[in-house]
Amino acid sequence: MRSGETLIKLAKYKVDSVQKLISAAERTHSDLNKKLESLDCAKAKELELVSHNPELCANYNAFLKGWNMQRANVEASLAGVEDQLRALAIDLAEAFEEQKKFETIEERRQARAAEQAKKRELAQMDEFAITRAARAS
Repeated sequence: MRSGETLIKLAKYKVDSVQKLISAAERTHSDLNKKLESLDCAKAKELELVSHNPELCANYNAFLKGWNMQRANVEASLAGVEDQLRALAIDLAEAFEEQKKFETIEERRQARAAEQAKKRELAQMDEFAITRAARAS
């Protein structure tokens, strides 16, 4: 295996790795959004309970404090995941660029090798023709 092919395989591996990280971060982002929806539903249910039973108002205040903390934590996590996704998008673009660079270099190397082989073949054919013409005369 030529070194160019090895570099291409390594670049493809890096692209695949970054894509897997992006997928995992997107799943985490989705899970956090679901958690926010769940928190909002829990708040709505708790508010509904309190509206029908005023005795639970004291409990609602404690619930609301906990809910606010949980929501703030989830939103902070969500912001972190979004930052991670932006960084991974940059990494992916760089990895694709590197992969393309190696593929282009390898294509050029193969084209040069084919051109050199063609030149050697033509030189051999010319030499054969000269030798044949010298024998014929």
